[in-house]
Amino acid sequence: MKRHSALIAAVFFVSACSKQDGKVIARVGPEKITETYLQEKFGEISPAAQEYLSTKPGRRQFLDVIIHERLMLIAARSSRVAGGEEYKAKVKEKEAEMKQTLQDYKDFLLTRMWVDDMRANELKVTDQEARDYYKEHPYTVTLEHILLPSYEEAEKVMKKLKAGADFEKTAKEYSLDKETVRLPPVMYGEFMPELEDMAFKMHTGETQGIVKTAMGFHIIKKLAQDKAPEGPALERVRKILEKNKFDAYLAKFQEKNKVEVIDENYK
Repeated sequence: MKRHSALIAAVFFVSACSKQDGKVIARVGPEKITETYLQEKFGEISPAAQEYLSTKPGRRQFLDVIIHERLMLIAARSSRVAGGEEYKAKVKEKEAEMKQTLQDYKDFLLTRMWVDDMRANELKVTDQEARDYYKEHPYTVTLEHILLPSYEEAEKVMKKLKAGADFEKTAKEYSLDKETVRLPPVMYGEFMPELEDMAFKMHTGETQGIVKTAMGFHIIKKLAQDKAPEGPALERVRKILEKNKFDAYLAKFQEKNKVEVIDENYK
């Protein structure tokens, strides 16, 4: 039975598409089972079991299942459960959940479409802008970093490094970010603003810090500085410039929309 009920999709679906959508296939009390409804139900069946649908017994068996389900639903609608408080409460709960889900989707869709529109207009980066930025910032830097929760702890670690401790081993012992000691090569504009100027001005092999960011207190070591190939770099530059324009737009917008963190635990 499981095999048969899972097998009912392709042949009948194809033949049904050639018929009028509103055609009535069967009646169950006051309700109709239409070809359109059957097609929707066929779509829920695994494609791996569709050959059984080509037979008349298969189509009839599938319809019997639908009729049985419809009879159950009609009976349930007229039962005492339909008017019960538990049922009504669960329906109300689900309606609220679906309402919130719809609102979340609307917010997501609106924001995504707004960003796409901004990219095509206010945030659009010209070829000349990208070339000019690359000419000024053609390099990438490769860094290792250690992140500490307080200045005092960062000071202790810095003393160890100045005394000759291995940077990578020290990072894996003390850093809050033990899994990402070595960072991927970054262009100017892709790194944390508080660390960026320092990173590009340092000499290769040099260690510097302590610098505070929103994440904590950083110590960085410069491993390499290389000129980025122009072709791939220009694509990265476009994203950098687009983000810069977007951040500037939001900063200006925020001037008219005050942001205030109320809860002390989040300040």
